[in-house]
Amino acid sequence: MLLMNSLEGFETQLRHANKSESTIRSYLMSCKRFIDVVQAIHNSPIMLKQVKEEDIQHFLHYLKHEKNYKPASLNVTLNGLRNLFQYAMRNELIEKDPTRYLEPAKEYKQKRDFLTMKEVQTLLAAIDHELGALVVRTLAYTGLRISECLALTMDDIDFEKDRIYVRNGKGNKPRTLPLSKDLKSFLLQYKEGPRCYVKDSNFFFATSKSGRISAVYINRLLTEAVKKLKWKKHVTCHTLRHSFASRLVKNGTGLPTVAALLGHSDFRTVTSVYVHIEDAELQSAVDQLTL
Repeated sequence: MLLMNSLEGFETQLRHANKSESTIRSYLMSCKRFIDVVQAIHNSPIMLKQVKEEDIQHFLHYLKHEKNYKPASLNVTLNGLRNLFQYAMRNELIEKDPTRYLEPAKEYKQKRDFLTMKEVQTLLAAIDHELGALVVRTLAYTGLRISECLALTMDDIDFEKDRIYVRNGKGNKPRTLPLSKDLKSFLLQYKEGPRCYVKDSNFFFATSKSGRISAVYINRLLTEAVKKLKWKKHVTCHTLRHSFASRLVKNGTGLPTVAALLGHSDFRTVTSVYVHIEDAELQSAVDQLTL
């Protein structure tokens, strides 16, 4: 089988495994990039079973040194290829997995930016788009992924039971979130006001022009607001999710509860990603030790 022809079955397998659309796109994009490069090297289409570990090493070296990929991006790419060849092994399309002994690139974790509630309020005031600001507010109050937020339909927010039903979570894992009183008032005002004039869409956050609003547009609004405020922080939709989780942890919410709200199956993810310890807290901790 030609390498390029393996992608159709690979995509089908990913969908049967209930992988999210973003994961499927990422994996397929990584594989297609690899195919383009490896075929250029061989100057012809290549068979799936012909791919060697050296081909993948060369590809990753090319991405790192020619395309300036960071370790995290290299690992996303390698993960996509690893899944492709594991699929090929399971279906006996190849005898050896060329990714088996490849080690992931070492990642150096950078300190992530997160926002206090006061900063969130300042940010909201700087967004010159009513619906966009409401989406940002929703992200800040719920910790939803932007894809989950924009996929909410009119039936997914229950104002009587104060619940938000996330039906399209990562990995297609549904979950139910409580709707806070503060956010509820803003969402109701929108539903009973501007949303009434959008007729041909079932998405909760919708515009008359396109029937929905895009994640790219929300991130653009955030970039413009940060620029207006002259902040040095890098703020994206995920920053709001990160900030939501960090505030919960700082307020003493148990890690399993935080994980459940975020849609993480393992609360250890919360510990490694969302727990921030300030320098002052570290100093206070050691100052309390006496001999």
